[in-house]
Amino acid sequence: MSVQSLVMRHGKIERPVCFAAVDATPSEEFLSESEKEQLGSFKFAAKREGFLLGRLAAKSALGALLPEPDPRRIEIRSGIHGQPLVHHPRAGSIEVTVSHSHGLAVALAFSAEYSMGIDLETISAVATEVVIGELEASPPELAWLAMGGVDGATACCVLWTAREALGKALKIGLSSPLGVLALADIRAIGEETWVGRYLNFPQCQCLSQLKGDRVLSLAMPKDAALSGQLQFG
Repeated sequence: MSVQSLVMRHGKIERPVCFAAVDATPSEEFLSESEKEQLGSFKFAAKREGFLLGRLAAKSALGALLPEPDPRRIEIRSGIHGQPLVHHPRAGSIEVTVSHSHGLAVALAFSAEYSMGIDLETISAVATEVVIGELEASPPELAWLAMGGVDGATACCVLWTAREALGKALKIGLSSPLGVLALADIRAIGEETWVGRYLNFPQCQCLSQLKGDRVLSLAMPKDAALSGQLQFG
């Protein structure tokens, strides 16, 4: 497990954010009593693993930002679209965004003043032809796919996670047509790193990173920047 304390800069404004990555399934001791009950309701091992990984990542990020050394005092419930709702005496406007894929969970804790969302996907789990059909890709996205600078599975992962991340930032999940969450442009800004602007939400941008066989995308305000790169995997 790793935890990063970073700064989000938006113009002259700076806000602390904390990012956590967890790759080992923990025991349930860090959960609140109600969270233990929720864990017990899951029938399948994969669902239990994802819940434990995601909750530990979220509580680790929140614990560093609040700060709160006892994760049992941080309770996370689900909103109407499944978004995590933070319950803690000092939570105030602090929020958290969480994602997990194939044994790795990540979470970012931040001030609700600047909405953010993250999504993590494993490239090997992506069926390229199926995903392209579901993306409702914009003309700029299709042009980027056709350029051939990125292999199809990775490119699909970038576009899919960009949509998921924005859906989380907007707290709507994927309840809208996927084309609504499409990018207006996308370009490389470093090795295996891309930035894009959203077509219908020009106030937001997406930062995507490839590490190994995983893609992580972060949706955030268009003029915002983090003080460092998110470390995962």
